[in-house]
Amino acid sequence: MKKALILSAMIAIMFMLTACQLFYMDTSSIIATEVAMAVENKIDEIELASSSSSDASDVSEKPTPYPTYTPYPTPAQQTFSTYGSGYVIGTPGGCLNAEFISETIPDNTVFDPGDGFIKTWTIKNTGYCTWNSNYHLVLESGNAMGGDTYVSLSESVAPGQSIKISANLTAPSSPGTYRGEWRVQSELGVNFARFWVQIVVR
Repeated sequence: MKKALILSAMIAIMFMLTACQLFYMDTSSIIATEVAMAVENKIDEIELASSSSSDASDVSEKPTPYPTYTPYPTPAQQTFSTYGSGYVIGTPGGCLNAEFISETIPDNTVFDPGDGFIKTWTIKNTGYCTWNSNYHLVLESGNAMGGDTYVSLSESVAPGQSIKISANLTAPSSPGTYRGEWRVQSELGVNFARFWVQIVVR
């Protein structure tokens, strides 16, 4: 009986040891499997992180392109009129300037009513602009004495040259002193070179 109990106890111990060994082996297998899976997952994460870092590096290493250069438009060339405010008409050195040289029919020459006469002025171009046939003799104020109030110059006058400008006039019919003031007018309508005719009718 005693031997049977001892034998039973030994069998039980052996069974327990066997069960523990089996349990131990299964646990190790499970742990090994989980470790292998964890390592594999970690490797995948490292490879993914490395790939992302490489892509980011490629992007960051690409040079930033310079902005496209857009040239400024070339400004249009400005042109200035020779008749600007800087050129005072009648002032020496200006574009339009004239010097009185001589005249016919001196001031206060006496005429009978209705007498015809030709008044001629000789003037010199002392400016630096050439006068041409688009320049005119114009009556600015006073009595026209029956003459044209707008007469084109007969020729061009370069700077430094002189010209004779004439007006066909008629003495008024009533006695008195009469005066008409004349100017040369440029092609742009600028008046300069003031001169006049003054007569006495008796």
